[in-house]
Amino acid sequence: MREPPPAALSRGILLIMNELSQGGGDRVAVVLANGFARAGIPTRILLLRDARQPELEAVLDERVSVISAGPALGLRLSARREPLGHRHLERVRGIRLIRRQIDAFAPAVVLGATDNMAFITALARRKKDRDILFAFKLTNRLSRPNIGLLRRIYRYKLFEFMFDRVDLVLTLSEGERRHVLSVHPGREKLLRAVANPYVTDEMLAGTARLSPGPPQLLAAGRMVRQKRFDLLLRAFALVRHRSARLTILGDGPLRGSLQKLARSLGIADRVDMPGYVADVVGWLRRSDLFVLSSDYEGLPAVIVEALACNVPVATTESFFAARELFGHFPSCAITPTGNPHALAQAIDRCLDARRDDDLRTAAAPYRIEAAVSAHIDALAAAVERQKRAETPA
Repeated sequence: MREPPPAALSRGILLIMNELSQGGGDRVAVVLANGFARAGIPTRILLLRDARQPELEAVLDERVSVISAGPALGLRLSARREPLGHRHLERVRGIRLIRRQIDAFAPAVVLGATDNMAFITALARRKKDRDILFAFKLTNRLSRPNIGLLRRIYRYKLFEFMFDRVDLVLTLSEGERRHVLSVHPGREKLLRAVANPYVTDEMLAGTARLSPGPPQLLAAGRMVRQKRFDLLLRAFALVRHRSARLTILGDGPLRGSLQKLARSLGIADRVDMPGYVADVVGWLRRSDLFVLSSDYEGLPAVIVEALACNVPVATTESFFAARELFGHFPSCAITPTGNPHALAQAIDRCLDARRDDDLRTAAAPYRIEAAVSAHIDALAAAVERQKRAETPA
């Protein structure tokens, strides 16, 4: 990719993650870590808990070192649910480990891989770490729909605290950057929009499904409340294309209730839930439409992967980049969140639309090599800016 690496990053990057899970944010973090290492930048991943998805760990570059804080903490009441109190306990343990790794690894950058890691990344900073750049990626919407006043105030204060304690925040799109500035004005120097590394040459080179047969719909994600697969199933039960089939890739605590809902809606024979898969490209190639039903997202990797495979998308307005990314394509559709009737109508419109637009053009900026380079440039520029600010005139 580049040789040698930017001098500003020669001391390395310490990447903070919760775990190596099936989530899109973790997949992106691994791609970034690999890209940093291949660019000659010493790279270390720090996990708050030792939970690793084998398929994800298998693709880690051997030059990326991984340090784990240890097994999950908390009171385990059920084998299916997270241990009670684990978040607080693991973050307290994680702060100590981050600080020890800063002292041992002496990186140029400490980077929270997702906004879920932003708070602990900010808390880990000490006065003696002033020559280290602290940053995090804003991977979910700053403002979330359908939350009460107290939670909105809490989130506002929380992000104010984190913004005050870090040097750089990477947003996934210009739309999200503009939104953050509308809520937290005066943070222009802190924020920078950088495309995530999602797209491979293999995705762009292939062709989507054009063979006859029942329409094939695809969805993917962890089976949790945020993804609203319950809404997707209700919408699917309303679509006019009664021969269509729906595949939901992923796993999670709501799997059983989703299967039960599909049976109650009378669509279980047209819905498949094969579980988690590490690579969705093959599934996209066999699909006529990708559907996103979430209440909120940052910029889902699988959306860009679908566009790269030239597969139309029907999505809720769960992320700010939707309209700027593909809102101008007739074969795609964007609907309000939380409305199964609107989503069903959007699915029907997409299935009825002509397929003569090239969606791959929208995905090109997210090619892995270009996006990793953009991250390196953003981090190196921020480190240099920090050095200049600390140097007496």
